[in-house]
Amino acid sequence: MKHSSSKGPDAFQLALLYFPLLYLSLGIIILFQLRGLGASLVFAAGWIYLAPPLLCRLTLALFGPPVTADASPRSRKFRVWWFLTQVQMIFNRIGVLEELLRLVPGLYGSWLSLWGSRVSPFSFWARDILVSERYLLRVEKGALIASQCGLAGHVVTLDDQGRYHLLVAPIRVGAGAILGIRSGLGPGCQVAAGEMLPAGRLLPPFTCWQDGRKQACTNQNDLSQQQ
Repeated sequence: MKHSSSKGPDAFQLALLYFPLLYLSLGIIILFQLRGLGASLVFAAGWIYLAPPLLCRLTLALFGPPVTADASPRSRKFRVWWFLTQVQMIFNRIGVLEELLRLVPGLYGSWLSLWGSRVSPFSFWARDILVSERYLLRVEKGALIASQCGLAGHVVTLDDQGRYHLLVAPIRVGAGAILGIRSGLGPGCQVAAGEMLPAGRLLPPFTCWQDGRKQACTNQNDLSQQQ
């Protein structure tokens, strides 16, 4: 079946794909106008690590978080989510930027909180971790996120009519919980305090891991309560 163009991303959303490249290019142009190593380093650090999360917070303040059970590409929720995805894209493409933050204990969790998440600085993050919505995490004290874990706060599906559907919901990791290597959480997932999610275990949307097993979360019908 040939999909109608009105059912997918529009020109505005396609244009946003150039945002990461243009953002980095603008930063480089400004950087070359500065004099002195100190000023250059301060600007580079602020442009890379502070400006994107502050832009995210401003967007959330103006339009609200894109938490949704079902949003189409033409809806405001989808557009906000897509814009915030592009704001984060430089960290998705250049993974070493986040790895540098993880060298300093507590810094990465604090940086995620700057985006709008609530992440304890006393949580541990290993290497090669995928976080798709840096503004929708709830990670409590003592949580351990092992290597190559995936924390994906969204799912995009395509129905048999060629229409896109977006689901976005926060992810919660309780105090002292452990996510095993290569495990993954989808939107709306929760790992209870003190629990260990086994290595390689992938939880579909709105699944809770508690008492050593998975079960449906009770908050599936009211996404707004997860903020």
